[in-house]
This record gives sequence, structure tokens and C-alpha cells, in this order.
Amino acid sequence: MKTLDKLYGFHTKLKNAFLLLAGIGVFSMMIYITADVLMRNFATALVGTFEVVSYYIMPITILPSMCYALSSGVMPRIVAVTGRLPHKAQRFFAIVLPVLEIVFYIMMLCFSTKYAVSATKDGLTFVAGTKSLPVWQMYYLPPLSYIMMTAESALILGKNLLTDNTTILYKND
Repeated sequence: MKTLDKLYGFHTKLKNAFLLLAGIGVFSMMIYITADVLMRNFATALVGTFEVVSYYIMPITILPSMCYALSSGVMPRIVAVTGRLPHKAQRFFAIVLPVLEIVFYIMMLCFSTKYAVSATKDGLTFVAGTKSLPVWQMYYLPPLSYIMMTAESALILGKNLLTDNTTILYKND
């Protein structure tokens, strides 16, 4: 159990690093859009603001923070329903639900990795103003997010198997 707690501690550090990256994304989006609005009032607008924010900054803001949102309990959970069931049924769902999550996250990891490799091979770009900017590298963020979410669910499954934990969150007792 101590090994699992250490692994989860390392995983938490990774989640916090990803959360910091997402925070930098939010801050940069705020600065970039503010600069664009100010430029519109005094001179001309920044070229390609919508595209740069959509293709670069939003993925950096949203995707790295998904695992943190999953682990914090912000996302809707089935625990609201399973918490009213008998203890044996709660225990069953505490094992089955993380397994299902892992299966679906691995499927999404495979699909998103395949798409990222395809985007890299094709040299996917987008047009911002008059320039063509590469976007293929941003397609590697979803696989990283799914790896983190798979690890989160695997650690929850491990804790639920080793203890009598019936929640779907990794809580230290």
C-alpha cells in the first residue's frame, strides 16, 4: 500500500505540473486577447488571434488539466448513485467502474495517438492571417492527457482492490 501511495504522490506531482502548464495557458490567453483588444482600439488587430487561441492556447489550457479535474471530483461521478447501494454492490462498482474507465481511456489513447501520428506525417498546419503555422504538435496533448487519466484510474483501482475503499477517488486514509 505504501508503494501505491508513493506512486500516487509522484502522479500528483505530475498532475500539478500539468495544472501549472494549464494555468500558464490561461494567463497567456488572457494577455494575448487583451493585447488584441488594445491593438484594435489604437491601431490594427493582431493577425490570427482567433486561430492562435483556438489551435495553440486552448489545448494547452484544457487538456493538461483534465486529469486534475478527474481526480478532484469535479466531473460527474456515478458515486452519487452507488453510495446508496449496499456495501457489496458499492465494492463491486468500485472495482468495475475504474476498469471501464481504463478500457475507455486506453481506447481514446490509441485513437488520439493514431491521429497525432497522422497529423505529424501530414505536417498539419492552419492559416493565421497570411502565415501557415504548424499545429501537428498540439495533437500530442490528448494522448498525454489520456495516459495521465489512465494512470489515475489504475491507481484508484489498485487502492480499491487492496483496501475496502468504495469510492472512485484516491483518498488517503
